[in-house]
Amino acid sequence: MTTKTSNYLSSLLFAAALALAAFGARADEEQQLIATLRSAASAPEKCAACQKLRTLGTAKSVPALAALLGQERTSQAARYALEGMPCKEAGAALRKALTKTSGLIQAGLADSAGWRGDTKALPALRRLLRGTDVVAATAAGSALGRIGNKKASAALVSARDKVSPAVQPAVLDGMLQSAELRLAGGDTKGAASLYRKLFVGKYPDRLRVAAWRGLVLANPKQRATLVSEALLGTDRALQVAALKVVRELGDVAVVTACVRQWAALPASAQLAVLDAQLRAGGDVLPTVRLATQSPYSSVRAAGWLALADLGDVSTISALAKAAAGGEGAEREAAREALSRVRGAGVRDTLLKQIAETTPEEKAELLRALGQRGDTEAANVLLDNAAAAANPARLAALDSLRKLAVPDTLLPLLNIAAKSGSEADSEPALSALFAVCGASKDKDQTTRSVLEAMRPMPVAERRQVLPVLAELGTSGALEAAQVAASEQDPELVKEAARVLGQWPNAAPASVLLELARTGAAPSLRVLALRGCIEVASLEPDKTNRLQMLQRARSLATRTEEKRQALAKIGQIPTPAALQVAAADLADPDLANEAGSAAITIAEQVASSNAQLADEIAAKLIDRCKIPEITKRAFVIRVKAAGTGPFIQDWLVCGPYSQPGLDDLSAIFNLVVGPEKPGEAVQWAPVPHGDSVNLAALFPERQNCLAYLKTQIIAPDDADALLLLGSDDGVKAWLNSMVVHTNNVNRGAVADQDIAPIRLKKGANELMLKITQGGGGWAAQARMVGTDARPIAGLHAELKAGAVPQASPPATQSQR
Repeated sequence: MTTKTSNYLSSLLFAAALALAAFGARADEEQQLIATLRSAASAPEKCAACQKLRTLGTAKSVPALAALLGQERTSQAARYALEGMPCKEAGAALRKALTKTSGLIQAGLADSAGWRGDTKALPALRRLLRGTDVVAATAAGSALGRIGNKKASAALVSARDKVSPAVQPAVLDGMLQSAELRLAGGDTKGAASLYRKLFVGKYPDRLRVAAWRGLVLANPKQRATLVSEALLGTDRALQVAALKVVRELGDVAVVTACVRQWAALPASAQLAVLDAQLRAGGDVLPTVRLATQSPYSSVRAAGWLALADLGDVSTISALAKAAAGGEGAEREAAREALSRVRGAGVRDTLLKQIAETTPEEKAELLRALGQRGDTEAANVLLDNAAAAANPARLAALDSLRKLAVPDTLLPLLNIAAKSGSEADSEPALSALFAVCGASKDKDQTTRSVLEAMRPMPVAERRQVLPVLAELGTSGALEAAQVAASEQDPELVKEAARVLGQWPNAAPASVLLELARTGAAPSLRVLALRGCIEVASLEPDKTNRLQMLQRARSLATRTEEKRQALAKIGQIPTPAALQVAAADLADPDLANEAGSAAITIAEQVASSNAQLADEIAAKLIDRCKIPEITKRAFVIRVKAAGTGPFIQDWLVCGPYSQPGLDDLSAIFNLVVGPEKPGEAVQWAPVPHGDSVNLAALFPERQNCLAYLKTQIIAPDDADALLLLGSDDGVKAWLNSMVVHTNNVNRGAVADQDIAPIRLKKGANELMLKITQGGGGWAAQARMVGTDARPIAGLHAELKAGAVPQASPPATQSQR
C-alpha cells in the first residue's frame, strides 16, 4: 500500500468516526428532549423542546410529540415539530389526532396536513369541509388546495356552492392553488378545468383575474384569442391583467393577434403590444410604424424612441417631421430619437435631409448634430449658422456651442461680427464663448482673435468685443482697455461694459478713471457699475474695501451707492462693518446699509463682540426692516451674555385630538386654557432654564401643552420676549397674543423675538408648545429693548404653587 493510499483511508476513517460521533450526539440530545416532553416540565419548556425536535427528531420522538397534540398549551408546538419531520410516523400521528380533536386544535392539524401534502388525510379533510365548524372547514379548504391532486380538487369543486359563505373564500382559494399546482406539474388539462370553474362573474375580481391568467398559461392555442378579447373588452381588471401578460410572455402569436386588432386597442394596450414586439424581436419595424401613426401621443412618443434603436435610415425624415411638428412628450421623444439613432448610412441621410427639407425640420436635424456630438459636421453647421433662416441658424449655433470645435473659432467670430443686432449676436457669441472656454491655450486663442478683429470695421469690432472678457487673458485686457480709449463713443461704451464683466479685478482702475472722466453721463454710470462689480472680485479684503470705497465716493446716484454697499457687505472685516454702518444715517441707503452691516456684524461678532454690539444697537435704532432688527437683537443678546431665563413654570396638558396627526393643524387646536371658562389643572414643573416637556410627558406625539408663569416688573416698560421651542410656540401676555410661530423645529435659545409691553407689577405669561415627535421643550426670557437684562424683573408662581423635582401627572386627553 502506498503512502498516498494510506493517507486517504485514514481520512475516510476519521470522517466516519466524526459522523458516528455526531450521530450519537444527536441521538443523545433527542432522548433528552423526549424526556423533557414526558416530564412535569412547564409548557414553555416543552414548547422549546418541540421546536428543536422539528430538526433533530426521528420516529422515536413521534409518540411523545403526539401525546401533546390534544393539549391546548402545547398542541401548536408539537404540531409544528411533526409537520416538519419527513418520517411516515409523523404523518400518521397528525392524522390520528385530526380525527380526535376539535375547534382550533383540529383546524391547526388540518393546516399541517395541507403543508405536508398528506393525501392520506383527504377523507378527514373532506369531512371537516362539510362540517359545521367554520374555522375547521376553512382550514380544511386551504389544506385541500395545498395538497392539490385530483381527489383534493374534486372535493373542493363539489363543496364550493354548498359550504357557508364564510367558508367559500377558502374553498375558492384552494381551487386556485390546486389549479396552479397542477399547472406547475404539467397537468394543463386539469388546471384549465379548475380555472374555468373559477372564471365566473359572481366571484371576486382577484379570483377571476387569476383564473383568466391561468387559462392563458394553460392554453397556448387559445392564448392569443383570450388576450385580444380581454384587451378589447370593457372589463378593466382583465385589461390590466392582459397588459401584464402581453409584456411578460412575449408570445409571438399573442403579439401578432394583437397587432391585427391594433386600431381598436386603447393606448395602454398599444404600448404593451409595442413593448412585447420589441422584446420578441424579429421584424418589428411594421409595428413601430403603426405606433408612430397612433392617434395617442404617448404611443407615438414610444414609437419614435423605438425607431432610434432600429437604425433604419428611412425613419430620419419621419423623425424630423415629428420633432418639428409634434407637441410635448412626442416632440421630445422624436428629438431624442434623432440624437440616438445609429446605423449604416444614418449620418449621410441626416446631412442629405438637411439640404432638402423645410426650415423647421432642418432646424431639428441641425440640433440633432450637436446632440449626437458630430464634430465632423462643423462645416455644415457653420454654413447654416451664417444663413438668414432664423430657426435653422439658431439650431446650428446651438449645436456649435455644444460641440465647441476649435476650428470654428474664427468663422464664429466673423458670424458674430456681422450679426445685425444684439439678439442676433447673442447666440453666435454664446457659441464663440464655448469655443474659447474649451481652448487649452487661451493666450494663443487670444492672439488669433485679436488678429482677426484688427481689420474689422468699428461696428463689427464692437459686436465681438465681449469675447475678450470670456478669454480674460492679459492680451485680451490690454485690447479692451485700448478700445475704451478710442474715439468712437459706442465702442468705448461697449468696452466699458466688457471690462465690467471681466473675470477678475484687473480692470478696476481703468473703469474708475472712466467713471471719473467719461464724456457722457451714461458712460460714467456704466463704468462705475462695472468698477464695483470687478472690484468685488479682488481676493485681498483690505484692497477690495479700498477699491469699493473709491468707487463709492464717485457715486452720485442712489443705485450705485446701494450696489457698492451690497458688495461691501460681503467683506467680513471690522473696517468694512464701520464703512457700511456709516450710511445708516442716510434715509435712502439705510436699508441697504443695514443689510450689509448686519451680514458683516454676524461674521465678526465672535472676534470683535464689542464692535458688533455697537453696530447692532445702531441698526435697532435706525433700520426699519424687521428681519434686520431681529438679527441685530440676537447679536446684542449674545454680546450681553446669558441673561436669566424664566425658571419657574406651571404646566397644563398634554392635549391631542384622535386621528389628528398634522402638526400645523394641532397648533391651531383651541383647548384647555384657551377656552374661556374651562376648568383646567396646572401643575408646577422642575426648576430650570428650560422646560423638558418630553421628560414630563414621555412617548407623547402629535399633541400640545401649555406653560404659565407670572412676571413681576418694577415699572411699566417696553421689552423683548425671547423664545426657544421644539416645536411650535404661541405666546400670550396678559391674555393678549404677542407671538405666533407654527413650526416644526428643534429648540435653540432665543430663536424668536417678540416686542412686548410690561405693566408694573404682575404680568401673566402663557406659552402653547406643540409636539410632533422626538424632542419637546421650551425656554423663555425677557430683556429690555436694548437687549440688556431688566433690573428687578423676575418670575414667580402664584401662591401655593411650588416647583417640584418630579414630573406632574399626565392630564387626560381632550
